[in-house]
Amino acid sequence: MDWTPIITGLITAGGSVVGVWLTTRKQRQDDEIRQAIRDQKLDDRLDALEAKVDEHNNYGKKFGEASTSIALLQKDISYIKETIQQAKNK
Repeated sequence: MDWTPIITGLITAGGSVVGVWLTTRKQRQDDEIRQAIRDQKLDDRLDALEAKVDEHNNYGKKFGEASTSIALLQKDISYIKETIQQAKNK
């Protein structure tokens, strides 16, 4: 019996399996790199959004403080006007 065709078939099959394995491994590595890049971009976007939200929240606090200050100023102005009016009436 001639073993040459069987050995050739086994070598060919082994080469095919190794080729598919190497190709799959390379593709998986490339996919992991692309996924890592996507994850990094997503993290960067989330960080930017968090910064914008923090900035927006600070404006809300500042607006609240400004509203309180304006209300106090209005009370002070009313008091000064009343004092002046009372001084004129005396």
